[in-house]
Amino acid sequence: MIQIKDEFKKLIPALTVEEFKQLEQNCLDEGIREKIITWNGFIIDGHNRYEIATRWNLEYETETKRFKDENEVKLWMIDNQNGRRNLTDGWKYKLQQIKKEILLEEGELKRKETEGRPSKEKLLSIVDNSLPKHNTQKIIAKTLNWSTGKVAMADIVFKKATPELEEKVLNNEITINQAYKDIKKEEKQIQIAEKKEEQKQIIESITNIELKNIEATIEKGWYKVGKQFLYFGSNTDKEFIEKLPKAKFAFADPPYNAGVDKWDFDYKWELDYIENYADVVAVTPGGWNTCNFYKETNMNYIWEMFCWITNGMTHGKCGYANVIKTSIFGKVKPKISQDFWKINIDISKTEDTKHKGRKPYDFMIHLIDMFTNEKDIIIDVFAGSGTTLLMCEKMNRISYNAEIDKQYCIDIIKRIGTYERI
Repeated sequence: MIQIKDEFKKLIPALTVEEFKQLEQNCLDEGIREKIITWNGFIIDGHNRYEIATRWNLEYETETKRFKDENEVKLWMIDNQNGRRNLTDGWKYKLQQIKKEILLEEGELKRKETEGRPSKEKLLSIVDNSLPKHNTQKIIAKTLNWSTGKVAMADIVFKKATPELEEKVLNNEITINQAYKDIKKEEKQIQIAEKKEEQKQIIESITNIELKNIEATIEKGWYKVGKQFLYFGSNTDKEFIEKLPKAKFAFADPPYNAGVDKWDFDYKWELDYIENYADVVAVTPGGWNTCNFYKETNMNYIWEMFCWITNGMTHGKCGYANVIKTSIFGKVKPKISQDFWKINIDISKTEDTKHKGRKPYDFMIHLIDMFTNEKDIIIDVFAGSGTTLLMCEKMNRISYNAEIDKQYCIDIIKRIGTYERI
């Protein structure tokens, strides 16, 4: 008695409605010419012909194949399908993956019986004993006559696709390449959303910091504040410069000579040395003072970045502006993933310090995320209210900061809560 095993039948890509109708008409006109192949009574080739024969009471012949087990049956069925049918790329890949898993399973069993092989080795082939290691992607690529890149994309598609998307790939309603792009696009959107939420939480935690009720007595020199380093003194002091380590990123927000506070008069840039300490140097020269700054620096200019404040303004000597311009310098060009971005300022968060030159937290967190990773070192030569220092404390970076104003240094210490002279 002939039986149908779902596990075997699922290895046979379903015919389209049109293909089945054509096969059915051919069988009615010419009879069932090809034998229905079985193993232990189960159909392993000819499921569609058997269905047609049963429906129309047509005669057919059978042929019995001999295999040692179901795995060997499946391998034969996969090779048989590849040799006979015009399969979609999705089905070609899926069948090869099933074949790979079977061979890995068989190879693992064989490995345990074979002496002299590494204990963790997995063999793709149970036939090829000459090579101890196999590159699965290369083998599948060679079998399907694909590039290894296409196989790699298919690996991701069939690993991460929803059942609906996988079905579309199998039915050739969407290509493997397009499915891969769709998956990557969705992953990127998720990553962006997660990153925004993470940044939001960091900003909230910094905004909600209150000055600790501690006595902070300081004199010129270096202090460890939390996990960060703060120098009370000038950023041109030898004592500051000599302690600076090699950093991934340096930030400078120099005075613009706009007269917004006592420190914002008659400033001249003298900090080109930071290019020797940091891979990337970002400077916000201000719209009014930009030309003067470019005349005063000899650092290697790379790029310009713009941050648009969509709901607020910054006050400068020429009036109000809603763009923060950032000039990028460095001896090696960095990867700049985005040179224009938008931020939305929560007005309640712009007055949490008395420093009139503080950059928005949303702006600083974007720069730190773009140019550094966790545990990287950052230099800020104008610490001001301590935005960079506080960000680094929350973002698992280490910062070296300089601030010439004693009260600002004390306020930074009180926002962190712990400090020690070093």
